Amino acid sequence: MYPALPFGPVTLPTGPIFAMLAFFFGLESAGRFGRRFGLRTDDVWNVGLLAILAGLIVARLWNVFQFWYVYSAEPLLIFSLRPGGFAFWPGIIAALIAGYAYLLRRALEPLRVAAALSVGLLTAGSILAVSDYLTGAVIGLPSDLPWARPYFGEMQHPAALYRALGFVLGLIVVWLAADPQRPGRTLGHAGLAAGLVWMVADAFAVPAAMVGPLRASQLIGLALALISAGALALQARGRSPQPVQAGEPGDSVQGSSPGSSSLR
Repeated sequence: MYPALPFGPVTLPTGPIFAMLAFFFGLESAGRFGRRFGLRTDDVWNVGLLAILAGLIVARLWNVFQFWYVYSAEPLLIFSLRPGGFAFWPGIIAALIAGYAYLLRRALEPLRVAAALSVGLLTAGSILAVSDYLTGAVIGLPSDLPWARPYFGEMQHPAALYRALGFVLGLIVVWLAADPQRPGRTLGHAGLAAGLVWMVADAFAVPAAMVGPLRASQLIGLALALISAGALALQARGRSPQPVQAGEPGDSVQGSSPGSSSLR
């Protein structure tokens, strides 16, 4: 595995480098895709960047307050940006609030922005999955298949690369199937793609947490896929043409009179 990447005389940690790449390319793809929905690239970038910064700041501060007895003894640890030093859910909530506040300020349509950002999340997910493979954050089950990869002398499924490949395929399908007039469908397709990737790819990963017979990540993927599929079905049903019932003999068309023309 590669927990650090050498760049000449400098060695940089793999995780943070790939996280920055994921942020950049995720926002860039979201901004470009947003043009299909009539959004300005700058607006999409600003929404995403503001949400990310607000989420990271709140997640870090929440962790500091939660473990203040540790940080008060060594204040310099406050500036140690370790992956475990962020509170996940407070950061997510702060990111959503900050992003939505910007939408209200700029009078942007939330559904169109969400559809654009969903494409960015698929892009970022594929890059972060490669990072998980390089750092060993996601470990695969033992395998003797030709594409199995060695990990500390044992051949294993490259489960993180399965995730990356799945996100890339999902991104291609969502991009090609996008309809500028139906941003909700794009959002549903992206959610369905992400859910299926977690369900399938994580079946080959060493389970970090189990919920019954499923891994926790698979259960989240199943819920996301079902919700997305249900939303897509409701959208398709809402747009299907309704059958026109034939009137009884002698019924007249509302608003018409003998001798009047229907052409205007």
